[in-house]
Amino acid sequence: MKKLPLILWMLGTAAGVFGLGFSYGGGTSLDFSPVTFDGTYAGTESRVTSFVSLTAMQFFDAKYVLLHIGYTLNRGSTEPAATSTTTGFAALLTGLSFGVAVKYPFVIGPVDVFPLIGAEYKLNLTYTDDKDDDLKSGLGGSRSALDELWVKGGVGVDVYFGNFFLRPILLVGFMPFNLGGAPTLSSIHPTGSISLGRGVFTVDLNLLLGCRF
Repeated sequence: MKKLPLILWMLGTAAGVFGLGFSYGGGTSLDFSPVTFDGTYAGTESRVTSFVSLTAMQFFDAKYVLLHIGYTLNRGSTEPAATSTTTGFAALLTGLSFGVAVKYPFVIGPVDVFPLIGAEYKLNLTYTDDKDDDLKSGLGGSRSALDELWVKGGVGVDVYFGNFFLRPILLVGFMPFNLGGAPTLSSIHPTGSISLGRGVFTVDLNLLLGCRF
């Protein structure tokens, strides 16, 4: 941790030498893409779809190249289809997000505007229920089925306040294939099967705050 300021200074110095205009910052991302939790317990079916996942992220910007790393979470819960049953089920997904994009900034009046396109990989860390039980232990097939690979593109704007800037970014994304197939599992509590379905399209809204070195 003590080496981080030195690393940032070295990167900033190198970026300045090559005229890249290094910047660093962080913020949040809202990912609007459906994640569906399905359950079948003793013949009783239920479904709930979660539409928003939240990511806390940091970014590193070298003018034409943008990198980010983030921690993401998504929670969904099923409700019993019949009021006489108590087989409601909740699940929480957490993961690490790694992204890289190329961008081309240009000035329009008092702001910098940049189109960008790149890829994002989401590495699943945990898949648990509302009792903190590990659901990944019951997964059928490869555990990589919980990971995600996205192709994303969009546009961002930098609004400067001295060396600091506010950066909203709007992205649209496409997941071309599932890694390891559709994730399903067998559950003991409650007894039955649970499947996780995800949309292949997404819209992201990022709100970031950065500093230019």
